[in-house]
Amino acid sequence: MSRVIKIAVDARPLSDPRGGIRRYTSNILREFASQGGPHRFFLYSDRPIHMEFPLPSHWSVRIGLLRRSGFSTLFAQLFFPVWARIDGIDVFWSPRHQLPLLLPARVRKVVTIHDLVWKRYPKTMKRGGRLVEAVLTPRSLSISDQVIAVSQFTRSELHTLIPDFTGKIDVIYEASSLEAREPPVSNPVSNPYFLYVGSSEPRKNMRRMLHAYSDYARHSSRPHDLVIVGADSWGDFSVTGFVQELGLNSQVHLFRDVDDDTLLTLYANARACIMVSLYEGFGLPLVEAMQCGVPMIVSRNSAMEEIAGDAAMLVDPYDENSIARALTLMTEDEGIHRGLAERVRVQGGRFCWKQAAAETMALLVGDLASTI
Repeated sequence: MSRVIKIAVDARPLSDPRGGIRRYTSNILREFASQGGPHRFFLYSDRPIHMEFPLPSHWSVRIGLLRRSGFSTLFAQLFFPVWARIDGIDVFWSPRHQLPLLLPARVRKVVTIHDLVWKRYPKTMKRGGRLVEAVLTPRSLSISDQVIAVSQFTRSELHTLIPDFTGKIDVIYEASSLEAREPPVSNPVSNPYFLYVGSSEPRKNMRRMLHAYSDYARHSSRPHDLVIVGADSWGDFSVTGFVQELGLNSQVHLFRDVDDDTLLTLYANARACIMVSLYEGFGLPLVEAMQCGVPMIVSRNSAMEEIAGDAAMLVDPYDENSIARALTLMTEDEGIHRGLAERVRVQGGRFCWKQAAAETMALLVGDLASTI
C-alpha cells in the first residue's frame, strides 16, 4: 500500500504577479491539484501568495511576514528548513534554482533549473540576483536528489558548465498558460502588428530588436506596428524613452501588464510573435504563441530554436539586418507566413502541462510512493 507523502514547495514565485517562473510554478501546482491524489502539499513563502485555483483541503500554506524582498533568500534559507522539520516533510521541491541548504538529510530534494544566465550573461543580471545564483545554485545542485531542466538546451548547459551533477538531470518541458479558444475580449490594437512578450532585461535584446524594427518600418511598403507586453524599464534602459528616441511613438504600443484574456487576444491577432533574445532556457512566450496558432521570429541560439522547431523564422540576434529582413518577409511573403502557421499547432502539441505535471510528480516521489 502506498503511503501519503508530504511535499513542500518553495512557493515564493507565486507572490510575484508576473514572470515566467510564476507561470511555471502555478501551472504545475494547478495540475497537481486537479489530478487529486492523497499526497499532502505544503506551500512555503516569505510573503502572501496569489493563487489562481482553489487549494485542495489537504494542502497547507505557510506564509512569513517579510516586507522587504531583499531578505527573501535569507528568509527561505533560515525558515524553510525549520518548517520542513515541523511539518515532517518527505520531499522538498524548488521550482526556482535554489534549495534551502539546511533541509534535513532524510528529505528528498528536487530543484528545477530554467537557465544559467548567471554563468553565460552575468552582466545582464542585477547584482543581488547574480550573487544568489552564483552562491546557492551549485550548492543546491550538489545536495539535490533530482534536477529538472526545462529544455534539452538547459540540460546541455548544465553538462557543460556544472558537469559534476549531470547524472541526475531529467528534461521536462513547460507549456502554454493560455487556453486555445476564441479571443475573449476586443483587441486593444486596431492596426496589424508584431508582438513581443517579456521583460526588458538586457539579454532580451530589446535595443537591437527596436533598432531592427525602426529600419523595417522605414523601408517596408506596409509596415506593421509593434506591440510590447512587459516591464518598461531595466536599470537605466527605458523602452518608452528608447521608442521616443527612435521616433516610433505612433507605431509601438507598450502594455506594462495585461490579464490573460487580453494577452490571449493580443497573441491571437498578431501577425507573428518576435523573440530575439541573446539567451533563453526555454521561452514561454513561444509556446503561448503556438497555442494561439501564431508564427514566430526567434533567435538561432539557446533553447529558442529547440522549442520553436520548424514553426519559426530563425535570425541572428546580434544582426539587426537579419531581424529587419525577417520582419519584412513575415509581412510581405504570404507563402512563408502560411507555411509557418500550418506548422505552429503541430509543434505546439509537444508541450502540455498535464504531461509536465505527471513527469514532475514521478520525479518528486521517486521510490517513496512504493513504501508502506
